[in-house]
Amino acid sequence: MTGNRGIIMRQLAQICANKAEADRINVSFSISDTHVSVTFDPMDLPHHPQRRRPVAPIKGRCLGVDLNPNWIGIAAAANTEDPGAVDKTRLLEHAPVKLDMPKDASAELVRETLGAVCDRAISMARKHRCGTIVLERGLSKLRSSGRSRSLNRLLNYWARTVFVQMLQRRARLAGIDVLEVWAGYSSTIGNLAFDAPDACASATEIARRGIARLAGIKDVLPALEEGCVSRLWKNGKVPAELGSWQDVHRTIKAAKIGYRRPHPDVPLGARGSDVHGTELFCGHAVVRLGRRRRPGLLFRLTSARPDAAVRALAQCGRMPCWRVSTRKSE
Repeated sequence: MTGNRGIIMRQLAQICANKAEADRINVSFSISDTHVSVTFDPMDLPHHPQRRRPVAPIKGRCLGVDLNPNWIGIAAAANTEDPGAVDKTRLLEHAPVKLDMPKDASAELVRETLGAVCDRAISMARKHRCGTIVLERGLSKLRSSGRSRSLNRLLNYWARTVFVQMLQRRARLAGIDVLEVWAGYSSTIGNLAFDAPDACASATEIARRGIARLAGIKDVLPALEEGCVSRLWKNGKVPAELGSWQDVHRTIKAAKIGYRRPHPDVPLGARGSDVHGTELFCGHAVVRLGRRRRPGLLFRLTSARPDAAVRALAQCGRMPCWRVSTRKSE
């Protein structure tokens, strides 16, 4: 066996072969006609290949994750003044992930792609020293079983519960906690308050709610002060009689105003979209999730320093110098 599975199985065999019973761990297995299933606690392996060195978390910082059928929003937020106020929340970094998996994707392909997304989320949390990753509660209830077959396939072709379990397991190995919060009206509030694509704006609001929950605030909805919505909403004035975020959400929906910020996308025919640092027409750097067989793209603002591969190509004269990003990330 090769890869992480081979490394894990060899460690399990070595630990279970110890003569002293105190040095062993609990391992259970089952055998079927086609598979052998081995169950154990990943924390029992001292040299697990997915284990990461824990970092000292900074108080008032969380990483939010918003799950959608085609997009996954990842955003790191900080709020050390007032967790109940939206305007006191700073967006540190965001990255939307576009899932290009076909409707008939195999379970192995789905797991590999979602595993790469989990690694990206944990890496961003470690980068900004976020001790908690926040998810929306009740993801298992988002499965669709209505009359529209195309919508059912769109919402059900990858399992959200699998992603949550995978993220929880890998976050434990990195010393990061996973918290679930109520995410009602997070898209509306996030798009009004934060300058980020739809999924990342919602993820930022989810991260702020995680900060509020960790601070001991029971009501995760932000405070709705007088003139708060009018100050956040750039598309016009909001009636002053709105007294709750529920009224704000219903009013915007009834007015049929497009409040969601669009997601970036790779233009057709664009070259170099799989190299970090390549500046495209959408203003974002595009990174593939990993191996070529993982159908997914990671979008983020172009970094100040271009990728080494891009610099090498520019020096060799194989690509125009104007394609190398020199713009600092906001």
